[in-house]
Amino acid sequence: MKTLLLVMTGLVLSMTSLAQDVVEYRHDDTMKDSIVYKNSTSVLVFNRVDLMNYMIGLDSVLHQTCYENKIFKNAQFSRLTPQEVEEHFTQAFDYLKDSTHTDLQYTTDKITLFWTQGEYILLPYIEDLLSTLLSDGRIRVEDKALHKTTPQYSIFYEDIAGRPYRIYKLPSGKIIFKESNFFLEQFAQSR
Repeated sequence: MKTLLLVMTGLVLSMTSLAQDVVEYRHDDTMKDSIVYKNSTSVLVFNRVDLMNYMIGLDSVLHQTCYENKIFKNAQFSRLTPQEVEEHFTQAFDYLKDSTHTDLQYTTDKITLFWTQGEYILLPYIEDLLSTLLSDGRIRVEDKALHKTTPQYSIFYEDIAGRPYRIYKLPSGKIIFKESNFFLEQFAQSR
């Protein structure tokens, strides 16, 4: 019985070590107005146009679904009413569309309220979009320890309540972004 348990454990561990993808950064020459997102291990830089395209698409989807909060993966939206979703989205989208708001920089080392005014009102939407941009290689990732751009990073998968969540890691093994810290499905399972 112990042998079977050890064999099964070894098999699971070997499969999880194989469950990774390597993503290479695709250089974007069109990046004129970038958005910077800093966490404890890295600096993520992406094109403002990507966020604008995401918000334009989200605007259409939210109109069609009457501002249903289930559209978002980010857990911060889970307790909002449709009226609150509409109000928050409208404020955030108006802030993004205003051409005077440039040089957007976000950091995860300070506490930010969901209903904050100013550039941090966009943070929940950015965190909702980051995983997609990281998967596509559309974000320039800079390792804070090395102070240089990482040409590639890895995607690992974790299983929480039967659902896969991605973990993005630098070549050094430090975590860039972990979906399960932000996404809704795990909380919906626990209710």
